[in-house]
Amino acid sequence: VAVVGMFTPGTPNDRGEPRVVNTLLVTGRDRAGNDVAEHYDKINLFDAFGFRESDTVQPGDRRVVVDIGGVRIGLTTCYDIRFPELYRDLACDGAHAIVCSASWQNGPGKAEQWDLLVRARALDSTSWLVAAGQADPALSGIEAKRGAPTGIGHSAVISPRGEVVASLGAGPGLLLHDLDVSGLDEVRQEIPVLGRNDDRTG
Repeated sequence: VAVVGMFTPGTPNDRGEPRVVNTLLVTGRDRAGNDVAEHYDKINLFDAFGFRESDTVQPGDRRVVVDIGGVRIGLTTCYDIRFPELYRDLACDGAHAIVCSASWQNGPGKAEQWDLLVRARALDSTSWLVAAGQADPALSGIEAKRGAPTGIGHSAVISPRGEVVASLGAGPGLLLHDLDVSGLDEVRQEIPVLGRNDDRTG
């Protein structure tokens, strides 16, 4: 099963200008041979640091948790990582692990923020966090286009206790890690931050 980021057609903005949707597509077959097909449209748009993603991107309106062979995976994209309530809600929706696919713009302190945020969201949700960051194109000899997000890399797998259990650097790489979700209930009993399901937002 693969999770792939892409842009899909959206509806025009209030000025009649075309927009796209920042979409994560989940597709393939699990180990039991079951077809998996789902998608998530990014909810929280990057209207920050002087940039307005909402001018050209239509926001999504639903949380998504997909079942892959009995393991439930929540889906998030990039700027979503700054919204802890989304991660908590996904855990309350049954997610064992949450994927964050990101093109994290470089800048002062941004790498440190990425590291802090991915670990915090794992702790907020007491879930595995799989953070896939677009590599820095300069390290592959690719000249970045002006105004386009370039990524800083630093993909990582974070445990429900906030521990970095596997990670990459800024450049391209392949990171393989088996997630063991068998102890998740124990972690959530020890750190009962999720509270009651009816306390959820959204």
